[in-house]
Amino acid sequence: MHRAIFLSAATFLAAAPAPLCAESLTQSISVSTSVGFESRYIFRGVQFAETSFQPAINLGYDDFYLNAWLNLPIGDDDLVVTPGGEELDLVAGYSTPLDGVWSIDVGVTYFVFPDLASGFFDVLEEDGDGMGANTLEAYIGLALDAPLSPSVYVYHDIFLDTTTIQANWSHSTPVAEKVSFDAGGSIGYVFDDEGGTDYLYGAASADLAYALTDKGSISAGVRYGGSDIPGGALIDDSIAGATKSSGVWWGIKFDAAF
Repeated sequence: MHRAIFLSAATFLAAAPAPLCAESLTQSISVSTSVGFESRYIFRGVQFAETSFQPAINLGYDDFYLNAWLNLPIGDDDLVVTPGGEELDLVAGYSTPLDGVWSIDVGVTYFVFPDLASGFFDVLEEDGDGMGANTLEAYIGLALDAPLSPSVYVYHDIFLDTTTIQANWSHSTPVAEKVSFDAGGSIGYVFDDEGGTDYLYGAASADLAYALTDKGSISAGVRYGGSDIPGGALIDDSIAGATKSSGVWWGIKFDAAF
């Protein structure tokens, strides 16, 4: 599960101070896209799909941002959480510096599972009527402007009634004129507020990135993700006869900014 949502031009204008000329509005808006391919899709230590195509679009206006991220499984994938693992994440957030060292990030993510027989606005029901699967999660994070870019986030899923605390780090090292080695990792803990399974998870990645242009790059590398869920997985894949929540996989991604 990732992030996303779209914002209309009217909303951008309403949030901007007046008067605002067209040139300054254009300079304040940022747009970026990415297209990725991953041999597995593991989120918070649980595998949701195998080989997957992952496009995304990110919109920004000053300190506000909107993101849309999509997971599209390729071929016959493990059916772990949703049939086929199709997922759309819509994110709206606000990120701003607090001082010269700290910054804060707050927002919400709406997780949509198109594969399930429920509508776009059908959310997971606590009474268990089985008519909805989508969920809404709020988050807040603090980031430190320091080596390894450390950050800590707290997430709360309103409909699943789970709370997650996650720490992250990342670092990029130039190795040639247009080539860098990018590494990152995270460790987190999921608390099931309804008395379900609490578990620890972690992930790490290492990529080589090549700058195609000033605003475009391509990267490829390996990842590892896993958890301490008893039995190896949070959800059994009864169709494929496998349980997977940990493993090594690889990915490739193209990024572009406009």
